[in-house]
Amino acid sequence: MKQIDTSAARQLLISNYSLLIINCSWLLSLFLVSCEKEISIDYHSTEPLYVAEVELTPDWISARLTTTRDVKEASAAGTYVDDATVTIRMTGSDWTDTLLHQRRGQYRLDYFAYVGKEYEVDVIVDGRHHTSTSILYSMPQLLSFNFKWQDVVGERVLFADLHLQDNPDENNYYFMHLYRNGIGYRWAVSDDRATPGGELQQLFSCTTERDMDKGTDSDALQEGDRMRMEVRSIDRRAYDYLYSLQLMDNTGTNPIPNFTGGLLGYFSAYQEVTAECVFHRDSVLTRAGK
Repeated sequence: MKQIDTSAARQLLISNYSLLIINCSWLLSLFLVSCEKEISIDYHSTEPLYVAEVELTPDWISARLTTTRDVKEASAAGTYVDDATVTIRMTGSDWTDTLLHQRRGQYRLDYFAYVGKEYEVDVIVDGRHHTSTSILYSMPQLLSFNFKWQDVVGERVLFADLHLQDNPDENNYYFMHLYRNGIGYRWAVSDDRATPGGELQQLFSCTTERDMDKGTDSDALQEGDRMRMEVRSIDRRAYDYLYSLQLMDNTGTNPIPNFTGGLLGYFSAYQEVTAECVFHRDSVLTRAGK
């Protein structure tokens, strides 16, 4: 398996982790009401916190260590953590391996991991240990990935339609990330509790037919867009972290902690399958019909 530099986690979870929970709609209304008057907002500086993003596959383990950034800081250059020690071991084993530091907070090690085993990562920074565990589960089974139209409250909506075959005899959790031209576009997490051992479907709402016809919505898919679906089998701890991340906009809280000792971020062991295609509107219409 190859490492993906612009991983789903890096795009969605931590890259701009903020210590301040700001009600954006309130700020917007504030600026709109007083658009002719300069408004001074007193941002309180806070001490930076450490953030770890650690991923384990059957072939390698990588870690990215940074610190949170103050609201007033424009550059991320000073947030890389290059003086940490990151170790990995299989739970129950006395053998520990140390990841090699590369650059810009990146650590990596070629590593052979076993399916069904739990692994423990230890991040040592400023003399403090922060640990997390994750189980490596079986490879996900992707059945199909395509696009279809569906009527929703009088609108024709384009959906990316993903079908998975659930692995039997184990509790499965999935992280699914749809990329558009190499940039994260939609993502979701799912589990097999409703249909253990059966077929799972996940729909990603892309755009309406009206917005696609107008051609003014940058979020609407365009002819020739390169689409890639990545599906990861993850464990329950990673699932809980990602699921709580989905709820952040509604709850106004940070995700469920994944590391001990106040370290932000996550550790996830996973296996991954991908599917790629080039988006052609005619193919969707032919397949789904009017």
